[in-house]
Amino acid sequence: MHAGRMLGLKPVRIAESPPPLVSRAEWPVVVLLLCALGAFVWNGSSLLHIVASQQISGLDPSVQIAAAALVLNVALLLFGWRRYADLQQEAALRAEDRRRAALQEETDSITGLANRKGFAAGVETLCKTAIDAGHCLVIISLQMQRFKRINDRFGFDVGDATLRRIGEELRLHVPEGAVLARLSSDEFAIALPVHKDNLPSAERLAETLLRDVSRTYDIEGTYIQVGAISGIANAPAGTACRAADILRRADIALDHARSTRAARPTWFDAGMERALIERSELEQAIRVGIEHHQFLPYFEPQVDLRTGALTGFEVLARWQHPNRGLLSPELFIPVSEEIGLIGSLSESVIAQALDAARQWDGDFSLSINISPAQLSDLWLAQRLVRMITEHGFPANRLIVELTESSLFEDIDLARNLVVSLKNQGVRLALDDFGTGFSSLSHLRMLPLDMIKIDRSFMATVHVDRESIAIVRAVTTLAQALGIPVTAEGLEDAATYEKAATLGAKTGQGWYVGKPMTADAAADLLRRHRDAGDVKLRQAS
Repeated sequence: MHAGRMLGLKPVRIAESPPPLVSRAEWPVVVLLLCALGAFVWNGSSLLHIVASQQISGLDPSVQIAAAALVLNVALLLFGWRRYADLQQEAALRAEDRRRAALQEETDSITGLANRKGFAAGVETLCKTAIDAGHCLVIISLQMQRFKRINDRFGFDVGDATLRRIGEELRLHVPEGAVLARLSSDEFAIALPVHKDNLPSAERLAETLLRDVSRTYDIEGTYIQVGAISGIANAPAGTACRAADILRRADIALDHARSTRAARPTWFDAGMERALIERSELEQAIRVGIEHHQFLPYFEPQVDLRTGALTGFEVLARWQHPNRGLLSPELFIPVSEEIGLIGSLSESVIAQALDAARQWDGDFSLSINISPAQLSDLWLAQRLVRMITEHGFPANRLIVELTESSLFEDIDLARNLVVSLKNQGVRLALDDFGTGFSSLSHLRMLPLDMIKIDRSFMATVHVDRESIAIVRAVTTLAQALGIPVTAEGLEDAATYEKAATLGAKTGQGWYVGKPMTADAAADLLRRHRDAGDVKLRQAS
């Protein structure tokens, strides 16, 4: 069965208005021709009447003048007709040039499909000619995956050839009457009218397109394979047919499919749009929060597991939202990283923490976390050094924590960062150890001052043999390298005791002390100073 009939499509006919018989530029020539023709008829009839009544040789001067005027009229007629023909040809060429320019303006130069402007024009035509009470407009959005890698690895010529092959593949399956376009470098869209009772057929079409564009292509002897994701949206029958709104919804469904790694086409629903609106509001609120210093440092105590003495604090970010109260970093840190604001947010929190910690009595350390997204900043070390200098905080009391996976992703960049900070007296800690991809050679190459065991291992260390083996291996390795180990996630006495037994030097967690405000941390230090004891927990 033909795909168009399967989808319940109606043929799309675009009505074209006929061109005018005479253009504005041709009117003067037409008038000249008509005048010349009138003069020719008048002079010719007069001359024929005289010739009929006299001998040509005996014509008087007035007759000779009439004959000359007649010859001039003939010449004028011939000139006018030739000029009219030239104008007609020139007008036809101009019309053809305009048609080609308009077509080129609405056509993608690589695939020959419609571009974004052509897609909008084609969908507008669909809405006018093929959408009625029984049909609705459906837009399928397709985005290629891993396409940038093709350009990076094989060059743009192979990438363009791949796009052309994908366009040809889409043409084979898209039904007659639909509008097919390449909207951006790796995104395609199909708009088609579908009968309101046959919407599942649009999903079947999207599944076919996903399957076929994801197959392996032979591009000039190079085997290329790209994946694809798809989002679908429609305007219900009888509602307004606005292409921009439907395409936006299809793109929202596409983003949802990308985030959930969906292998099948994803239909748009209102919940996706609400989530997008909430996300947009969250992004704007983060910007406002940074500007108005709503992100605050909280301090989690760290203790010596053997003596229970307080050794320092780890700085954790919290959001004091004016309407929603205190928010945890799981809500805003990932979003801040995605929208490129993590640097500003982190610097604001660190600056407040340094300002508070410099007033503490004693040599308590202050640990700060650096997001993996910040490591691409080549001036990160200089920024941190400038901050501790401006706030008068001793560099040897600052510990910068870097996650294992991000640190070893670019070992050369990591080495430069670590060396720059170490030269200024700042200490370095390897955070979340055991969850990334580190190796002994990397640990040997980087002058680290501390290793932190991830809380996921400590959560089951007193009941799980594998966790015990991992923690023991880490502490043994650290001792051999002369690097102290900090255990995270000490939530109860059993975990605290096990961490101390297995060789961890320091620890932190709710059993030791919950994260607290700067004022609470200062009050804790003041009370313990007055009591002459700064011990929070004591291993038995």
